[in-house]
Formats: sequence, C-alpha cells, structure tokens
Amino acid sequence: MTKTVLITGAGGGIGRACIHHFAEQGWRVIGVDRAEFGDDFPQNGHFIQADISQPDSVEKIFHEAKQVSPKLEALVNNAAVQVAKPLVETSVEEWDAVMASNLRSVFLFVKLAHPLMKTSGGAIVNVSSVHAVQTSANIAAYAASKGGLLALTRAMAIEFAPDNIRVNAILPGAVDTPMLRAGLNRGHSKP
Repeated sequence: MTKTVLITGAGGGIGRACIHHFAEQGWRVIGVDRAEFGDDFPQNGHFIQADISQPDSVEKIFHEAKQVSPKLEALVNNAAVQVAKPLVETSVEEWDAVMASNLRSVFLFVKLAHPLMKTSGGAIVNVSSVHAVQTSANIAAYAASKGGLLALTRAMAIEFAPDNIRVNAILPGAVDTPMLRAGLNRGHSKP
C-alpha cells in the first residue's frame, strides 16, 4: 500500500528535497506552496498552490488532499517566511504575517491532519530553525515563530503519543536555499 505525505513549502530548497526524496522512496506526495513548483514535480504526486497563512486556504488544501488520499501517514510542516529588519522597524502586519505562515499554519495543518492519522498512526515533522535557540539580529519575528514552533512540537508530541503519532522538530542551520540567499544578499549591491 502506498503511503502518503503532505509537505508544505514544497517549492523551497528543503521542501523540494523532501518531495523528491519521498517520491523516490515510493510515497505518494502532496506538495503545497504559494509559488508554482515547476516541471520537476513527481508524477506520483499532487501539487496544490495555496497560501497556507490563510485558514480558509488550509481547509481547501485538506479537502483537495482527501480527494487524493483518504489517509495521511506523514506531514512535513516546512513552509516559512522571513522579515529581515530590526525589531523596532517591524510592523504589526509583518509580525502577524510571519506568525501566520510559520506558526499558525502548523497549528491548522495539524488539527486537520490528526483525524487522517489517528487510525493508523504516523509522523509529523516540523521544520523549525537553529534561530529558535541561537539567532542573529534583524530576524526577531522569524526567530520567535521558530521558537514557538519548538514549544508547539513538544505539546503535540505529548498529546498525540496515545494515537501513535510521532511529532518531532528539526532545526536546520544555514542551508543553501532561496530564502538564505535572499537574506545574505539583503543590503549588498553587486560590484
């Protein structure tokens, strides 16, 4: 029986690698991203273009995902956005947008994934960041959202253990992704 994984942030560096790895292992992949994925999305998969920061969009994603597969064995919450500016210059709207994409979306995805995983167990992997525990200047909202994701992961692991659903977080450091490159290039002009 083919297992199904849903991966958010499917078009980014980590998400794209996850999509291809799971597909190579024979999983049915459901990828979600705001941007189009491109021509290399696996044939045994299904791509949904949507904004995960919006609760209505998350509900539509799960409605569509259930048409692809009524069960879900794994969920990878990978999507993230970053605002790079000093904390005192970060607007409430920017703060809220980061929290909606990086933290609230995980809450929403897990609430909707839990019933699909409860009968047979499964695994949830939340992609946090090294910035959750050791950060740098000008990414306070991102760091706070990833720290919150660690706390949420711990709470989910305790609550979902009786349902045989494992919940873990990974905390990548610098990974060569478009988000990292954009962050490194901010404020630098080309010679």
